[in-house]
Amino acid sequence: MVVCEGIKPTEITILAILPAISNMGELKSCSLIHGYAEKRGFNAFDIRVANSIIDCYSKCGCIASALKYFEDISVERKNLVSWTSIISGFAMHGMWKEAVEYFERMEKAGLKPNRVTFLSVLNACSHGGLVDEGLRCFYKMVNEHGVLPDIKHYGCVVDMLGRTGRLDEAEKMALEIPSEIVNVVIWRTLLGACSFHGNVEMGERVTRKIMEMERGYGGDYVLMYNIFAGAGRYEDAERLRKLMNKRNAFKLPGNSLV
Repeated sequence: MVVCEGIKPTEITILAILPAISNMGELKSCSLIHGYAEKRGFNAFDIRVANSIIDCYSKCGCIASALKYFEDISVERKNLVSWTSIISGFAMHGMWKEAVEYFERMEKAGLKPNRVTFLSVLNACSHGGLVDEGLRCFYKMVNEHGVLPDIKHYGCVVDMLGRTGRLDEAEKMALEIPSEIVNVVIWRTLLGACSFHGNVEMGERVTRKIMEMERGYGGDYVLMYNIFAGAGRYEDAERLRKLMNKRNAFKLPGNSLV
């Protein structure tokens, strides 16, 4: 378009191409587009372009460039998308404490977080083991900001509690999810935590819940089989394997690219 047709891209063109660069993880292309946008002055007057560049740098694996560019934007120009983009970037790169810190900074700047912002922080807390911070964030979302959690928010909290061994709280949270949005993934997440922590009793309860919703996925049987075997309950494990075969449940084999 530029070289052959001589047509100059607009800020809309930049906004269209940055997500494609993000999907490919092309850091060099991200830097080139960033430079072009600076040269044309798009970044100075269109905050959407600036926000897309932050997000693109993060998804291309260069959180340092994303953060530097974010900090170069004046406080007055930063909007909710700007803050959410950098918080999501921190969560994506395992910088869990930074995600929580910038969330708090955003609130002090007077911006009201939305469900996407909360989801980014909860995801960071889940993978970082920051349970207390995650729970505070979840209840702040519900009680202070009046944002109704969806299945992704609940999933982050269940996963966060399950990872740290707080299985009773995780099960209680799963049972509190409204019936119209709960799905089998929530219970599989909890079953995985039961397997990791060797909780046989809860594992049986969770497996029954899963079987009420879906019986054909072999991974559920395998997890519960491992829980029984780990506890020395080999007869129960064998019974479950026979049930799996009887129901023709299947599990896709794993693949390795190494």
